[in-house]
Amino acid sequence: MKSLSILCVQLGFHEAYPDASTLATTYNDGIYYVASFIQQEFPDAHVEMCQMFWGEKPENFPLASYDYILISALATHFWSNIETLELIQREKRPGCVVIMGGPHAAFAPYEALRYADYAVIAEGEIPSVQLINALEAGDPVTEVDNLAYIGANGTLTLSKIARYSNIANAINPKFLARAPQLHWATVSMSRGCPFDCSFCYAIRLLGRRFRTKTAEDVRSELDAIYQQTGCNRFYVTDLNFTTRKSYCREIAETFRDRDYKFIAMSRVNHADDMDLVLDLKRSGFEEYCLGVESEDPSVLQAFNKRVDPSEQTRRLLRFAENDIAIHSAIIFGLDVQDRRAIEATAYWCAEARIMHPVFVCLAEYPFQDLLYGARQDIEDHRIIMEVPTYQHYSFVGIYPRHMRPSELQRGILDSYGIFFKRAFEIEQRPQRRARLKAYARSVERGRAGMEQHIRFLEELEKPYYTSSGTLKEDLLKADFDSRHGELRDWLAQSSKRTDLHFVKGYAR
Repeated sequence: MKSLSILCVQLGFHEAYPDASTLATTYNDGIYYVASFIQQEFPDAHVEMCQMFWGEKPENFPLASYDYILISALATHFWSNIETLELIQREKRPGCVVIMGGPHAAFAPYEALRYADYAVIAEGEIPSVQLINALEAGDPVTEVDNLAYIGANGTLTLSKIARYSNIANAINPKFLARAPQLHWATVSMSRGCPFDCSFCYAIRLLGRRFRTKTAEDVRSELDAIYQQTGCNRFYVTDLNFTTRKSYCREIAETFRDRDYKFIAMSRVNHADDMDLVLDLKRSGFEEYCLGVESEDPSVLQAFNKRVDPSEQTRRLLRFAENDIAIHSAIIFGLDVQDRRAIEATAYWCAEARIMHPVFVCLAEYPFQDLLYGARQDIEDHRIIMEVPTYQHYSFVGIYPRHMRPSELQRGILDSYGIFFKRAFEIEQRPQRRARLKAYARSVERGRAGMEQHIRFLEELEKPYYTSSGTLKEDLLKADFDSRHGELRDWLAQSSKRTDLHFVKGYAR
């Protein structure tokens, strides 16, 4: 095989709609794992990384020189960078193959394939190597896993879904050589989550089967990143890090002699084993992103959250009492959540001592039920598509039935004021107050974008609501059908919803 030249691109946020979360990382780890695996499998290849989060731009790279260009994107990155995608299409050399991965390619391949030759719709390392090998050998791509592309008959083609048990892959620190001073370095220790929360698309990327790296491999990876970047704070992107307690204790022991700090994702019932919580804390696990979402039992039931709502506040207070900082996304947008419920939830977040609540909107990709047979909570016609805030959770992307989108966005913005006011009344510890002040500054960065989005929504929603604020759903659906009916019919030709083997594989 010839020596390959490959560019990997992480698309960035729209300048008007930054991710103001305190966990907005300076890189997404997925494209780094793919690039690292490709470099490992093709040691003679020249693999480069363009990280738009750091201000790098594809036009500053020799686009006409690459054999393959791999692009990773969330939906908001995709729709914020159409000009960049068009530039890549213009400037790449004839024969260069563009491959897009990440959540947007997985859940909206029909959009990704406007600018890419292939879309990866689940785990990407092995499929990317399979695809490159097939194309270099002139073989058909029909046996490549986790792939979407436009077939010879002009329809969307989806290949079989595969999950991989061996995930020893580590980020090659050379791809972080140009990194600025990192607030957090992003890594993965395991993949998969055994739960089935309705709003969570992550299991369709990484599956439900929990698979871990060895603790020693994780230690080597983090040590290498630290040596390259000097960053000793790690955001663990595992869907549910504390799934297996024995693994947690092994990780805790492995990092006891390191001065690293961690944020990990878990469930609120992690508080029920405070011995484990404190054991991990001694090894630097002092913050968690918890799947709390709401204090309302009806909301949790709608999300298929298998937790006891009556226990949530007690558990959250236990974390606070032991100086564990909790981050959580609080989801609004269900029909049962009126403005009063939204404000009550924001107040409760302070009462429960959540340190970093992120108030977000229900977000869906359209056509999921049609294409994959997958559950979603919002009908296709109520999803606001093809804008820079599409699937950007802090910005409302749906037409609610019981309030205007602009009113829901205003409720999200106002929730922060309610939360901070009560949190500063409650919190007396200097360190926690300092955290709150830092988070308030972070939230303030997103205020102008939210205000701009409110104005956009006010214009968008005008035809679709009565004077009392009730959604004119028949009109909205008719307009959606007129714009997207042909796309829906085209997707139906590739629908996998009746293919039980595919549907089960995609959901596991």
